[in-house]
Amino acid sequence: MDIIAPDEKERIENLNKYKIIYTKSEPVFDQLAAITATMLNTPVAMINFIDRNTVWTGRTENKINSEGAFDCISLCSLAVLKGSEHAFQNVTKELFLISNPLIAGEYGLKFYAAAPITTDDGFHVGSVCIVDKQHRSFGEVEQKKLEWVASMVRLEMNKRIALNACA
Repeated sequence: MDIIAPDEKERIENLNKYKIIYTKSEPVFDQLAAITATMLNTPVAMINFIDRNTVWTGRTENKINSEGAFDCISLCSLAVLKGSEHAFQNVTKELFLISNPLIAGEYGLKFYAAAPITTDDGFHVGSVCIVDKQHRSFGEVEQKKLEWVASMVRLEMNKRIALNACA
């Protein structure tokens, strides 16, 4: 499955204007991830911004090691590519994901759900996601909660642009 968006160059240029990739962890994104994990009762919640080769993780409750972040690119890129919510209640049944090291490897991921982070310009630059080592049911209410957090992330990103404009 191709996980590169057709507008990849423009998407990355749009992401870069927020100056998020390769920055230190930021409390606001840490807090939004913690709220997400608590609100959805999951052990891991992440706010990810995705460029071509990197996943910058705002924070996760139970951190996946740095090698796992690169394996996460293919999972996180699905929300970016499709521009819509994505949930796999049993990722082991998805043939195109079965060889992903987070699923097949030591971590043993069984569940993944995400909502895209979309900029005001309409580019999908990341995702708010939850993962678990257990199979989970995931419905419309849970998806709305992920979408709400993604909208909060967008507001925080817009604050960055406003602050840079004032400086």
